[in-house]
Amino acid sequence: MATLDRQLGIQSGKGLVIHKTLQQLHDRFEYVLIDCPPMLGVLMVNALAACDELLIPVQTEFLALKGLERMLHTLQLINHSRQHKLPYLIVPTMFDRRTRAGTQTLLKMQQDHEANLWQDAIPIDTQFRDASKSGIPLPALNLESRGSMAYERLMKKLLKASTSKSDKNV
Repeated sequence: MATLDRQLGIQSGKGLVIHKTLQQLHDRFEYVLIDCPPMLGVLMVNALAACDELLIPVQTEFLALKGLERMLHTLQLINHSRQHKLPYLIVPTMFDRRTRAGTQTLLKMQQDHEANLWQDAIPIDTQFRDASKSGIPLPALNLESRGSMAYERLMKKLLKASTSKSDKNV
């Protein structure tokens, strides 16, 4: 996927490649996560065209708020070409409650994006680094770590929201 820009060149319909592929796999997977770099390109356009909901992880640092605003502007542009607005959830990450910058940034997110903000945060946890170094997911290294437990809370929230959407569609 990282080379999608080069592979597709100037081919028409290149913004729907992932969407079309996922339609073929619809019966095989209940959920698909697509991780993209935070830059507008063919990969992000494809991911936005293919997704049902957007998760926007945002570090709790001032400069990350600038990136969030650019992402939300891109989302507005994408929403113009979609038939319905793409729901999104902002996920505060790398939160360090010991720092003024972290707490002020989280407060700013809460003030500006309350309706679309996960009301929890993924904390700074050095065990993420340890797990990465070991080449294993953090829950396999330590299921009780602060980071593992935060991601578990996030997944429970997403699954609960997904279930309630399914119930409304029945």
